[in-house]
Amino acid sequence: MVKRGPALKRAAPGVQAEHTLEVLPLKCTGATVRRLARRITSFYELHLQQAGVKFSQYSLLAHLSEEPQSLLGLSRRLEMDRTTLTRNLRPLFESGWVAEVAGDDARQRLLVLTASGRRVRREARERWRSAQLALEKELGGALVARLHAQLDEALTKLKAVLPEEN
Repeated sequence: MVKRGPALKRAAPGVQAEHTLEVLPLKCTGATVRRLARRITSFYELHLQQAGVKFSQYSLLAHLSEEPQSLLGLSRRLEMDRTTLTRNLRPLFESGWVAEVAGDDARQRLLVLTASGRRVRREARERWRSAQLALEKELGGALVARLHAQLDEALTKLKAVLPEEN
């Protein structure tokens, strides 16, 4: 799209006019999605702060259980690289919410939710549910349903064209 800038004026006859053309950038989907993600994260964190967890921590707690699971398996389910996952798990280990247990192979790193982790997750799940209902009330159920469907479609299409580790 070409937009004529404010310096564009009609010149007097016989006088060369100065033209300024401004090319507007394309709207960046990545930037818009990141902005939405930050806003939604803030919305959930208003509710989750009462449980003493951040949204990113709740997401990890929600995917862990009493059953040991590998770091690799968890990273694949979350579609998160292992380095980022390890960094994000650190505060959960420090809080005593997650523990490591030995696997069949001594090199295998298995993760389990501790009793205190289950308690925090239970409380946080109630807060998350409250946040989800409040978000649906603010945005409307139909918009939330469309948003989920469109995001799922985009995730599926992009996964097919990216390297496996993404």
